[in-house]
Amino acid sequence: MGLNKAVLEFQSLGLIVFILLTILIYHFPNFLKDKPLYKSDDLKIDINKADQTTLEKIPYIGEKTASLIIEDRNIRGYYKNIDELKWIKNFDKVKEYIKVEEVNE
Repeated sequence: MGLNKAVLEFQSLGLIVFILLTILIYHFPNFLKDKPLYKSDDLKIDINKADQTTLEKIPYIGEKTASLIIEDRNIRGYYKNIDELKWIKNFDKVKEYIKVEEVNE
């Protein structure tokens, strides 16, 4: 009887170890996945804070358009919505690179 009990305990322990290893192997790749260090929105340029040089770095915005954006921003105040810039040539392409954050003065 003692031997059967020992074998049963050993089998139970083996089953538990097998289950734990299976769970570990199943979930281990999730631990190795790199989590993004930033969101895509973090890479966009805030049109309310950007200076002339920064605006010129945005694809499809040249020196003239950057200057017009700053002039418009100085006259009308800060932008509340990206759609306020629809007057920009190639706006549909530019909007992928810009964002508008709320300005606290």
